[in-house]
Amino acid sequence: MNKIYTLALSSGLLLLAAPTFAQYTAVRAGDWHASIPANSIWLGAEPPTSCAHCTITLAVVGGGTINLNRHVVLTANTQVTVGDGTDATVVDIANSGHADTSLANSINLINDNSNSAIKVLNGSTVIVEPNVSNAGDFDGIFVSAVTTSGGSTVVSAVKEVGFSPNLIVNNGVALNGPVGTSTMSGGNTLSSSGPLPIILANFGATLNEGVVDLSWTTSLEINSDHFAILRSANAGADWEVIGTVPAHGNSSISVNYSFADGKPVQGTAEYRLRMVDRDGAYKYSEVKTIRTGTVASVSVYPNPARDFVNVTLGNASGFTLIRLYNQGGQLLQEKSLNNPGGTIVPLAVSSYPEGNYIVVVTGPDGWRTSSKVLITK
Repeated sequence: MNKIYTLALSSGLLLLAAPTFAQYTAVRAGDWHASIPANSIWLGAEPPTSCAHCTITLAVVGGGTINLNRHVVLTANTQVTVGDGTDATVVDIANSGHADTSLANSINLINDNSNSAIKVLNGSTVIVEPNVSNAGDFDGIFVSAVTTSGGSTVVSAVKEVGFSPNLIVNNGVALNGPVGTSTMSGGNTLSSSGPLPIILANFGATLNEGVVDLSWTTSLEINSDHFAILRSANAGADWEVIGTVPAHGNSSISVNYSFADGKPVQGTAEYRLRMVDRDGAYKYSEVKTIRTGTVASVSVYPNPARDFVNVTLGNASGFTLIRLYNQGGQLLQEKSLNNPGGTIVPLAVSSYPEGNYIVVVTGPDGWRTSSKVLITK
């Protein structure tokens, strides 16, 4: 049954149908889905496995545990409430042993531009059992989205409550990263539009001949808009945006990005990414630190070189590594020194063929500088 509303227009009346939300209430402890009807925990009908425009209340009278033993898909602003604020209701999600999302023990909130949500009231909890021998890979609470990649439909499910793996794509494990939490305690809400649908696989910063090269890779993007590159020169007290990079938008495969800071600050600088989606929601990456004061004191000469390349370490201190690579990334030489400030380190290069090579100097606190060298005959 639909409720009918009227909207007056200059040309007449427009009839609008607002969907009626189906009500489902569980008041007993037991299995979400009971094979024997007499054991049902529901007052009336059990909610369908795919619930659109539903209101589901899980409130065990006197307290108790509901075992989620099926796959539930929530769409179109479906709302699930766990508990009543008085009696403690626990929703327990055990290992299913299934490698198929349609058979796993899970709740899947679909990011469909509505706001389906799970709300856990004070005193109640949702618990995902520890993953044993990969039997719980597909179990937990997910936020999913349907995108198109290469003309094919891609279903990407990000696990928000549970244990690794944290990304399932088209019914296969796509990323074995950690999951933020294995429980939802009272007073928390998880929404289909709440978590930022982007997974950052890595983020790195390297100083190369006075330029800070930033690079990062995403494993999943859903409606992502852009990346803002932020830099701090005072240990994170203040941040400035030094550039932006457009995001791919929607992708379930790895996407690589890069940005170069051609005018880095002297001394210690910190970098991070602000990852922004199309709705304006954002989150930050981890912070990477670059030290340019010590690195600036490193010099490599002569260039071009024939027989030797000299590396001057200036005021470098602590354990320092000098490595020589060819263009293919093969390590040719490595020398280690302790407190080498003021030292000139020669590298014999006469036996190498003509071409470009890279000298990389790495310090004890993570600073690194790379210098290109041309070897001639």
